[in-house]
Amino acid sequence: MNINLIYTALRPSQTAVVHANDDGTYTILVNSNKSKQKQIKGVLHELQHINNDDFYTELQADIIERILHNQQLKEDLDHINFYYHVI
Repeated sequence: MNINLIYTALRPSQTAVVHANDDGTYTILVNSNKSKQKQIKGVLHELQHINNDDFYTELQADIIERILHNQQLKEDLDHINFYYHVI
């Protein structure tokens, strides 16, 4: 799995946002104005969305978020190739 991390300014309420790309990769936008610790937590949160395949569920976003906040990431991150860019 390939994931592009792009560090850029986002809305103050956002820490990270994930997008599923047409080529099967993912892009996570990470708020460059947040602390490193919050950025890491934001990336891990978005990885849970990827791991749970939340892009193709019929559940409402607020339900998905509640479920995620009660889970811990169980995925082995060694098979993920991270590429990062700072804008």
